Amino acid sequence: MKTHIEPVRLTPSTTASSDSRIVKSVALFAFRGLRSMIDAVSEVPDLVSQAASDISDAWEESGRPKS
Repeated sequence: MKTHIEPVRLTPSTTASSDSRIVKSVALFAFRGLRSMIDAVSEVPDLVSQAASDISDAWEESGRPKS
């Protein structure tokens, strides 16, 4: 039984390259959007905490007599 050894190309051909670039561009756009969304969501607890603090302060100030 003989085996035939062929080298494997490490770089894709030009036709596959244009297709993979489109896929890569779409994936990159999606991943960047996802990362920015995660960053925005991670700031929500800080915003909610600040809003709760402001509401609490306003509630306390509303109970004081006017100067």
